[in-house]
Amino acid sequence: MRKAVVFILVLSFICAVTPSYAAKGRKGASDSAIEHASDEAIFHRVGDWFATVGKSDEEKKVIIAERKAKRAATRAQKTAEKQKRKMEQETQKTGEKIKEKFKNMGGKIKSQ
Repeated sequence: MRKAVVFILVLSFICAVTPSYAAKGRKGASDSAIEHASDEAIFHRVGDWFATVGKSDEEKKVIIAERKAKRAATRAQKTAEKQKRKMEQETQKTGEKIKEKFKNMGGKIKSQ
């Protein structure tokens, strides 16, 4: 029982002190994490490794370049689709605002 109480106290102390090491006034990754970050996710790198195991250097470079190009094209397509959906939503909101103003103007015209 005594060991459990000591363990809980030590654990609570560690948890209480840990947030004090975080960057103040900023959310997200630390500077060192951003500095060492890669554009490619780990599962892409692992997949590339499996695709290039036992190949010559030239083949490896070609395979990796093709896979990176394919990922970039997919990423660009997804970004374009996201922008398209966003613009459609904004257009719809603008149309609703215009209809609302016409309704309000129609009531004012009839009352005059």
